[in-house]
Amino acid sequence: MHEFTSDSTTHRIDRAFLWGPALMITPVLEEGARSVFVYFPEATWFDFYTGGEIPPSWQKKYVEVPAPLDVIPLFIRGGHILPTQFPGRTTMLSRLNPFGLIIALNEQGEAFGSLFWDDGNSIDSIRKKEYFYVQYKFRDRMLKTTVIKNGYYGISSLACGTIQILGLTSKPNVITMNGKTIQSSRIQHNSNRKVTLWISEPMSQELTISLN
Repeated sequence: MHEFTSDSTTHRIDRAFLWGPALMITPVLEEGARSVFVYFPEATWFDFYTGGEIPPSWQKKYVEVPAPLDVIPLFIRGGHILPTQFPGRTTMLSRLNPFGLIIALNEQGEAFGSLFWDDGNSIDSIRKKEYFYVQYKFRDRMLKTTVIKNGYYGISSLACGTIQILGLTSKPNVITMNGKTIQSSRIQHNSNRKVTLWISEPMSQELTISLN
């Protein structure tokens, strides 16, 4: 209801929630259920697991979606870039894993996001300027990362491993990163208009990725 204030239907929903502005979580709350009814506010939405776009005809409607035992239905709102990190057995181990980016495009083919990262324990990292902050912008088929603050020593050991782009209108012929062509063996296309790039670049390095 805080993101879609003009849609009165969202004001009464208590069986789904947004984590930030872009990730919609729709948990199973009934024993034995294998599906859930999901309300999709007016926006571009993608299935978190497949990258497939939710049909526009589902907007502003309740739709029954599958919810097998091993799946929590998750949906990503177009226009946003989500940093991800593969989980480990503990928080400490998780924080050592490579990052990824999920770029979910809106109707204009754009998406924006950011990442704030510090040691995870200090309460005064901003005052001491001991943090890492990067902004992400995708526009005109180009991803641009801009490091705003690089004050956390631990970022030097972290890398970006994958980039997923959801909702492309056409398949790129050539993809370059900082002016160099990415080998086709490091690129995967699927039938849902999702492109996955496997890279290994320091998180602190600014990137420009172009899809031509």
